[in-house]
Amino acid sequence: MSVNPEVSVGDGGQPADAQGGFPVQEESSVVAGSSAPATDAQVDIQIGHSNPFGRAGESASENLPSTKAEILALYTKALNQAKSEKPAYKKIEYQEITEKNFDGRAVNTALSLASHFMTTPEKANKNPEMHPKGGDTTWFPVYNGSAGCMIDAQSANQAIRQASCKKLSNGNYQISITLNPETDPEPLVSYHGQMFSPASKKDIDAELAKISIVQAEHYSILYHDCTATLVVNPKSNQIVSLEQIMHCLITAKGAIQVGLIHIPIDGSASLRNTLRITDFQY
Repeated sequence: MSVNPEVSVGDGGQPADAQGGFPVQEESSVVAGSSAPATDAQVDIQIGHSNPFGRAGESASENLPSTKAEILALYTKALNQAKSEKPAYKKIEYQEITEKNFDGRAVNTALSLASHFMTTPEKANKNPEMHPKGGDTTWFPVYNGSAGCMIDAQSANQAIRQASCKKLSNGNYQISITLNPETDPEPLVSYHGQMFSPASKKDIDAELAKISIVQAEHYSILYHDCTATLVVNPKSNQIVSLEQIMHCLITAKGAIQVGLIHIPIDGSASLRNTLRITDFQY
């Protein structure tokens, strides 16, 4: 029976599927494929309370990354290697409204408008994007980013709320990184914009300007609990899978004017954006 160590920094990691490596999340859609739990014994190593030896004197830590900076460095190295080597992969991305706290008429109208910009889980899974080997990786995974992850190691403690690294039963490493909350983060310059792909406020404003019936007085988007989960082969540094989940709390005030009908907007809604990239072929 092999030893399956884990090093966790921050608020702790999330339970994971030992085969696919994706975190178990109650609200997320089921990932296709096997989700059988790992049967190997696990040795959890908490910083400051680590047991240096596993069963029969075996080393349990195997020099896994242990600090936020070290975990971020391994994540960045794997993402940047994939960006330069340009492997083939399968990508799905979709959005879901998880909570609505607006006037009912405003919600129905807003969702009708939002449907033009959103992709459902069913549609995304039915029509995945098949990225060819050697294809352009400008948009992988940070939109228009010069690197796969642009958060520097010196900013790790400030940017990251929680980071963990564990060894799976098949020898791969699973890295989970959750960022601290940010309001209206801009692409490439904010922490979320250097790891994920948040929408720029100027792009949102431009889209709202095209919708004449929407009169927005104010809105803001709080990105919170945004987590990247990477499964990587530590020997080759090649990615097995990458999942990025962004949770957004949208607060808005204004109105929707449809002819003589005036519908006030004053409330909030929660949106979850899910990005999954699998089937890497280097």
